[in-house]
Amino acid sequence: MKRRTIVVVATLLTAWLLSGCTLATPAPASGSSDGDAVAAEPATPHETALPPADMPTAVPLWTATPPMQQSPGSTPPGASNPVAWEPGDIAMVNGTPIMREDWERQVNQAQAYLLQQPGTDLTTEEGKEALRQVQEQVLDWMIDQALIEHAAHQEGITITPEQIADQIAAMRGDDAARFEDWLTANGLTLDLLEKQVRADLLTAAIRDRVTAQIPRTVPQFHVRHILVSDEAVAQAALARIRGGENFIAVARETSEDETTRNSGGDLGFLPMGVMPPSFEAAAYALQPGEVSDVVQSEFGYHVIQLVEVDPNLEVPAELWPVVQQRGFDEWLAAQRRNADIQRAP
Repeated sequence: MKRRTIVVVATLLTAWLLSGCTLATPAPASGSSDGDAVAAEPATPHETALPPADMPTAVPLWTATPPMQQSPGSTPPGASNPVAWEPGDIAMVNGTPIMREDWERQVNQAQAYLLQQPGTDLTTEEGKEALRQVQEQVLDWMIDQALIEHAAHQEGITITPEQIADQIAAMRGDDAARFEDWLTANGLTLDLLEKQVRADLLTAAIRDRVTAQIPRTVPQFHVRHILVSDEAVAQAALARIRGGENFIAVARETSEDETTRNSGGDLGFLPMGVMPPSFEAAAYALQPGEVSDVVQSEFGYHVIQLVEVDPNLEVPAELWPVVQQRGFDEWLAAQRRNADIQRAP
């Protein structure tokens, strides 16, 4: 059964990009290593995706200790000095409140963007469910922003007014009227936009700091797979292989993965972090030549064969953004685990 996926734009910078405007900004630079507060270099705005469901991985994506990550069992900042709940609070992160008014404002902006999409009708059951998901995702994003803010403070990372002004000037471009229309359509004032630009830049700066710790040369696994949509077909293919038939031949005959079927299901060398967690957990538990049981992922049912392992391969350029995003997601999940997060009853 197909499931509708709702993607909320964490800041409306991406909505601006999707509307056809461009943003020409300098590429981010690495942060300073001294102990003083450092201003993050201007970063190209990007969509700060709301965190996906926390899915466990069998093997850590990277072994370097991320900066700003607390050791397990440590007391979350602010947890020992709790702040009393106020009627206007919707959540508390390490003792710092998230105001319901701010959350409602973000939800309204996300809803305004959603309504601009063709075919959106929030009065239907599907539309109401979409809005409910938006509300949950916005709160999750605001919690993540509070964690990022705390991490930035610990690291001495700041965003300057000049950086914010430069970004907004780039967004405005030569069409001030269109820019004002966009603000109005999305329920934004210039002050609110400045806050969102700051949040986006801060996220980019923290993301750069975290992902800089990820090694480019990592162990990689050469795997083949058979992918089908029916579990019974996958079980039958597995039985044939375990009965002595050649994996490549069975893959060519049965796999529904058109990209790899003709090569016998060969996926080549893959670093940790680019395939679904269930796939990786099964593949990386194998010894070379072994074949997994049937494994389910969001793509269907897999039968996996580990061909070989190379302990020291550079991550291909086309896969590097995927590895970076996975690393940042894992860092953010660690921040959540070590934080004192409470939601209003």
